[in-house]
Amino acid sequence: MRTLSRLLLLSAAVVTLSACTDEETEQVESSLCIYNTDPQAERCKPGQMAWFRPDGNQQITEQTALSVAAVYCDFNHQVMHNRAGVLCVFTDKRLDAVK
Repeated sequence: MRTLSRLLLLSAAVVTLSACTDEETEQVESSLCIYNTDPQAERCKPGQMAWFRPDGNQQITEQTALSVAAVYCDFNHQVMHNRAGVLCVFTDKRLDAVK
C-alpha cells in the first residue's frame, strides 16, 4: 500500500512539473536585479525579478518599502517586503515619479 501511495505521489509531482510553460521556465532562469539606488534600479528590465536591498546592515522602514514598491513594482504580481528589502517584478512605467 505504501509503495502505491508513493508511486501516485511521485506521478503527481512529475505531472505538476511537466505542466510548466516555457514562459514560466524563462522567468525562473532570468537573473535577479539587485539595486539600492535609483540609478541602479534603472538598469533592471521590465518583467525581471528585482530586489531593493539597502546598503550594509541598514534596515528599511515601512515608508521606504512602500516608496520603493510604488515606483518599481508591478502590482500585477506579488510584492514581498520585510526589514531586509523589497522583492517584486520590476516595472519602468512609473520611473518618471523618481525624476
